Amino acid sequence: MKYCVLYPEAENVHLIKDVGIIAYKLHKLFGYDAYVASYKNGEYPYINDELKGLKLDFIEKTSKNDIFNGINYLKKNAKEIDVLQLFHVTLRTVFYAFAFKFFNPKGKIFLKLDCTERLVSIIAAMNPIKRKILNIFLNKSDLIGVEQEKLYNELKKLLKSQREKLVYIPNGIDFERKDTYTNLSYAEKENIILHVGRIGSEEKCNDNIMEAFSKIKNNDWKLVFVGPIEESFNNYIEDFYSKNPNLKEKIIFKGPIYDRDKLYAEYKKAKVFCLASKYESFAIALLEAASFGDVIVSTDVGIASELTSLKNGIIVENNSIENLVKAFDAVTNTDNLLNMSEETKEICKNRFDLNKIVTNLHSNLQNLR
Repeated sequence: MKYCVLYPEAENVHLIKDVGIIAYKLHKLFGYDAYVASYKNGEYPYINDELKGLKLDFIEKTSKNDIFNGINYLKKNAKEIDVLQLFHVTLRTVFYAFAFKFFNPKGKIFLKLDCTERLVSIIAAMNPIKRKILNIFLNKSDLIGVEQEKLYNELKKLLKSQREKLVYIPNGIDFERKDTYTNLSYAEKENIILHVGRIGSEEKCNDNIMEAFSKIKNNDWKLVFVGPIEESFNNYIEDFYSKNPNLKEKIIFKGPIYDRDKLYAEYKKAKVFCLASKYESFAIALLEAASFGDVIVSTDVGIASELTSLKNGIIVENNSIENLVKAFDAVTNTDNLLNMSEETKEICKNRFDLNKIVTNLHSNLQNLR
């Protein structure tokens, strides 16, 4: 089966995310002829290393318009594609879906929504005319993947005519990756609260994390930030250090870490992972942290509630420093952190194993034939 992921902006880093990893696993587990169609956006070393067998096909950039270039690609290649994977409910995706079905009526479309509560709210507020237009587009899709269980259940109620197409396909962790997850030992972990993401982005509320950490009772912990720092946030950091000079060695900014093994080493060392965002889509960093047994302290975004369903972590109120301080005090002063870590890791392994997720996707794709 020829499986194409159409994503013009794909770079090397996207290949180990849902843009490339699903297609790769379909190839590895079930022998799909799987590839990503994109512009040539730099080099792609993952193809020759972690994702051997996944292919690339470069889109000719004859225009500045992604829609035109994508349609032109489909005009030339659609008839050879059995399954086309697209992303999001956008105008671009609408054009791609209609073009693919026009050039290959027998081809199947897997639409990966990668949606947030915002999309659900927009659909819920649609009048009958807009809902009808949405369904005209969704009718072109043969399978619609939803990454979060709560959103999946909400969309089943809202999109009754599409219920049979909707399938819960979360993002997952490849537990087979280079022995990364074997011999994980809690004894190797340190008193570290970790955050991974774009540091200083307004929605991330990194300032709240820093303020809350400055107020915790147990001073035997460190706060580590991994990710690129927004230029505007540097002023806040300098001001914070001037007011809290004693925390300069306790709050550490490591910058972006693009080497996966080095990034995973940070997850391995941390005991707690914190996300204080106002909103997220899936929040893959939560999943990565949980896979290494990092106890989750997070606002109710992405899959945070799914990873902490056994009270093995803490969901905090949005934009509440006080709530965050209480959560930090709770996890840094408990004798139960090891058990919480093991439970977090177990939930992640049971619910978000990439092999199980892709096997489910494969089964659904086979039912379309």
